[in-house]
Amino acid sequence: MEQVPSTGRLVQITVTEGYDLKGFKGDTPVTFIRAEFNQVVLGDSAKITVSPEGSAKYNFTSSFEFNPEGGITLDDLAHKPVFLTVTEVLPKEKKQKEEKTLILGQAVVDLLPLLEGQSSFQTTVPLHPVQGSPLETPRSNAKQCSLEVKVLVAEPLLTTAQISGGNLLKVTLEAAYSVPESFIPTGPGQNYMVGLQVPSLGEKDYPILFKNGTLNGNHSEAKACYERTISFVVDASEMHFIFLRLGLIYLEEKEYEKAKKTYMQACKRSPSCLTWLGLGIACYRLEELTEAEDALSEANALNNYNAEVWAYLALVCLKPGLQYMIKLKLKDEALLAEIHTLQETVGFGNPSF
Repeated sequence: MEQVPSTGRLVQITVTEGYDLKGFKGDTPVTFIRAEFNQVVLGDSAKITVSPEGSAKYNFTSSFEFNPEGGITLDDLAHKPVFLTVTEVLPKEKKQKEEKTLILGQAVVDLLPLLEGQSSFQTTVPLHPVQGSPLETPRSNAKQCSLEVKVLVAEPLLTTAQISGGNLLKVTLEAAYSVPESFIPTGPGQNYMVGLQVPSLGEKDYPILFKNGTLNGNHSEAKACYERTISFVVDASEMHFIFLRLGLIYLEEKEYEKAKKTYMQACKRSPSCLTWLGLGIACYRLEELTEAEDALSEANALNNYNAEVWAYLALVCLKPGLQYMIKLKLKDEALLAEIHTLQETVGFGNPSF
């Protein structure tokens, strides 16, 4: 970012209170907070005893100097948070010379509001437990443990003109479609990392692709999103999973012509067993049995352990045979009985033909 020619300014971070805390040695541990920024320790708070209700009044202030001419710069404020580590001081045992401590958890404070024109802000940040910390098991009827934090500078770091003329990039996630089923509220926490080309070329939209999502959710909105993505993205290596998701939506909504077209695009650009299988299914549903057999044979050649491919191959082979058998009025009762038995065994076809 463009630097601001001015003298250094003090940025103060005050942790006023902690909520829903507890320790390794009970619900009223002695704790302190360490503040760090830019890989530098800013200071440690006084040792505070947590109340039986889980709160602790720290009123701990630490600070660092922002100086655009050297040291901490705007770029540092933009992408480096303040780390607040809560540590428990264990009771001394007999003949123990030094105190023993155990980390309970850590919180992060984003300083981005300072680059948006604010000179002060207050926020409640979650305290993330370290592995094995007693904070992993919340108190009864308690929410996630957290810290109340205030950030203050004497005057705004940027003027209105500097903010409007700056190059600070903000990305807002407005909606997510076809998210994995593990994202349900009762499931484990999930983190996704995405990439976005910066700067973008021209004035058109660029998609952010989540490659490993499982189809689940609002089909109509997801379909519109996928169709829009395919309309302006040409990188086949990144589009393979988009074609598969969109094709599957078309199949489930019985839009077989659109499914066929989508899977054909995928087969041309990045063929796989699943793209040929999708094309085969679409052709089978459209009664295009020769094309279906060709596509399913390609899928089988790429992966002959896919049970769904074998199932549709069996359907493709069985369907015209049954049609001709009915049309020509097969009279061999023993053969008819054998076919009936086989159909009931494998579950294909209609035994009552």
